[in-house]
Amino acid sequence: MSREYGLTLTELLITLAVAAVLATVAIPGFAGMAREQRLITTTNTFISALHTARWEAVKRGHHALLCPSTDGLRCASASYAEGWIVGVVEHPVTGPVIQPDTVIRHFDSVPASVTIHANGTMGEYIAYRNDGQTRRLNGALQMGSVWLCHGEVGRRIVISRTGRARVEAAAC
Repeated sequence: MSREYGLTLTELLITLAVAAVLATVAIPGFAGMAREQRLITTTNTFISALHTARWEAVKRGHHALLCPSTDGLRCASASYAEGWIVGVVEHPVTGPVIQPDTVIRHFDSVPASVTIHANGTMGEYIAYRNDGQTRRLNGALQMGSVWLCHGEVGRRIVISRTGRARVEAAAC
C-alpha cells in the first residue's frame, strides 16, 4: 500500500499564519538594527580617515588634513556628510583657502539619513602635524568633536590635543 506525502491545506495555512506573526514581530527590530549599522559603519569610516591622515602626516613629515569635499579633489565649504578627502599639505599655506597638495584618499557621501556636524574649526578641516598632533595649519591648537547622527541615536568622535580620536555614544 503506497502512502502519499505532502501537506494539507489546513497545515499550510497554519504554517503561513505562524510565519506572518513571526515576521510582524521581527521586522521592526531589523529596521532598528539596520539604522544602527549605518551609523556604526559611517563612524568607523570617519575614524579610519582620521587615522589615515595622522599616519600620512607622520610618514611624510608634512601636515596632513581631512576636509569636506564634494568632488573628491578639493576641500569645499560643505558638510562632511557630502564626502571628504585626506590630503597632504607640503607647502606653506598662504591665504584663506586651504587645499591639499596631494590627495591621498577620497571618501564618498554618507547615507542620506546620517548627518555629520563638527564643532569649532573642525568643520572646515582637521589637520595633523608631522608629530601626529592636531594643529591648525597656522600652528594654533585644534581639538574638538564630530557628531554623527541617525535620528535620535548618535556617536561623538572626540579628537584630543594630541590627535587621538575616541568614540562615545551621544544623543542627537
